[in-house]
Amino acid sequence: NMQTLRSLDLSGCAVGDAGLASLGNNPNFRDISLSECNLITDVGIQKMTSRLLLLETLDISYCVNVTDYATKFLAFSCRELVRLNIAGCSQLTDTSVSYISGGCHYLSHLNLSNNLNITDKAVRFLRRGCKLLQRLNLQLCPKITYAAITRVEGGGCKVAHSIDVNALKLGPMLPLSRTHKRPMSVGYSIFPIPSHG
Repeated sequence: NMQTLRSLDLSGCAVGDAGLASLGNNPNFRDISLSECNLITDVGIQKMTSRLLLLETLDISYCVNVTDYATKFLAFSCRELVRLNIAGCSQLTDTSVSYISGGCHYLSHLNLSNNLNITDKAVRFLRRGCKLLQRLNLQLCPKITYAAITRVEGGGCKVAHSIDVNALKLGPMLPLSRTHKRPMSVGYSIFPIPSHG
């Protein structure tokens, strides 16, 4: 009986927008993972999240067809979100983070890693709107500066990032290798902060 389910992991499955719409029929869901479900589009996210008002954890990492339009709907429908993973959603921009900071005030864990269009502006949005944020993953976000990271860390949030702090003293960073497409994990296990010596 799907109505009794509270957690569902469909990572890597060939689920599409029609499947997401049916997930919305169970308002009891608290935790859904749809990582690497490449058939999902904004339409499916809208249909699902508009009815899952009590959702607390959502992973749509590496869903490459998801855009800022989808993030707008999930942010303003799922206001109880505590953990959100949108790593590797290559079409997302700072606009998505503005929606998240405007709607998801209970967010404590956010994974934005491997999003090339995310800039320091996104960090400013989070500092204003997500006051409860404890863990932020900005690994492989080349447009994020170390200055922005230190500001958000100053508010008590621990940040995972790819910036070599020691290299900052030597000059501009070299570009990240094109062969390093994604972190080893897309889950929240990557939130522990690596040592930067």
